Amino acid sequence: MDALTIEQVEGLFGRQPGWCVSLYLPTHRAGKEIRQDPIRLKNRISEAEAQLEQAGFPGGEIKRLVEPARALCDMDNEAHREFWRHQADGLAMFLDEQGGFEHYRIPERFPELTVVAHRFHVKPLLRAVQQDDQYCLLAVSQNDVRFLEGSRTGLSARPVEDLPESLREVVRGEHHKGFYLHSFRVRARAEDTAVPHGHVESNEEHDLKRYFNIISEALDDVLKHDKRPLVFAGVDELFPYFRDATQYAHLVDESVSGNPDDLSDDQLHEKAWPLVERILQNRRKEVLQRYQAAAHTDLGGDDLEQIVIAAHDGRVETLLMQLGRHHWGTFDAESRRINRAEEASAENYDLCDLAAVRTLRADGQVVVLDEDADPVSEQGIAAIYRYPAAE
Repeated sequence: MDALTIEQVEGLFGRQPGWCVSLYLPTHRAGKEIRQDPIRLKNRISEAEAQLEQAGFPGGEIKRLVEPARALCDMDNEAHREFWRHQADGLAMFLDEQGGFEHYRIPERFPELTVVAHRFHVKPLLRAVQQDDQYCLLAVSQNDVRFLEGSRTGLSARPVEDLPESLREVVRGEHHKGFYLHSFRVRARAEDTAVPHGHVESNEEHDLKRYFNIISEALDDVLKHDKRPLVFAGVDELFPYFRDATQYAHLVDESVSGNPDDLSDDQLHEKAWPLVERILQNRRKEVLQRYQAAAHTDLGGDDLEQIVIAAHDGRVETLLMQLGRHHWGTFDAESRRINRAEEASAENYDLCDLAAVRTLRADGQVVVLDEDADPVSEQGIAAIYRYPAAE
């Protein structure tokens, strides 16, 4: 998977000189279904070419614009075959007239979509940026350490610098980088660190504490600004060592019990997802309850124009929106009014995208709701405000 930041999404949304092509398609992590993914991309490219031709863009320029994406469909190329072997759940591609080409492998299953305009279409990326429905898993035994990331559809391993390979590596002093470059933090609560009267810490306990301190130090760097639930997978005797060592605030209380060395990524996901799903559902429920309370005051509402203006002013604390709903148009910051359009065109954009990007820029939260979820409003968009609008 590829890391995606709010700044990258904001940069994509900005108006570009010339035509921009946004391509979204579902992909597969493994199995024979992988062979379908390049075909899906070819279909998206053909749709983009048709839209560009309809807009009057010269045929030679169309071919040049889409070439970086089309090249990936050449399965005679080993590098391209390797590209398709390492996917997540969704692939987003962005191409422009200046030869720009970016792609992101995202743990979200996108519906197939092609958008041609003078700016990129970013709404499908919002859930990935906000990490909704995503989680992490740490699988630890005395012989192996794995860190995995995923969503409701599955898990994929992610390499983490400084993670030890095994307890033996730590005991033998072979994990030099992690041991010498990181200071070990000890939790402040006395009851966590005190040795009971009459108890002498064994060599095994001492080694396990060192092992999990190194693991926790490495993960603290990766999860520094994260809010995803983190599940521990390992035998019951090891979980307390990690729980005492970690500084991460979103560790799931219940672990996946047993030796994870015997479990594939899919099997780990099958055991972990029910634990995570409850947490994510509770988070979503709390946000919806907060909106329902705010909607009866001047701190909440579902009027699109008011939401766009509030987002422009940095006043939106939480934006709730459904992925499948679009409101095309433009926003005039000077007159502070929106101009609605019946359908997408090169000159307009999805006003929901604008509201979301401006909300994220102001450190607000965007909650993306599924199309089949209970709608928060007829508009498919609603907001909780930090403070009321000025009279």
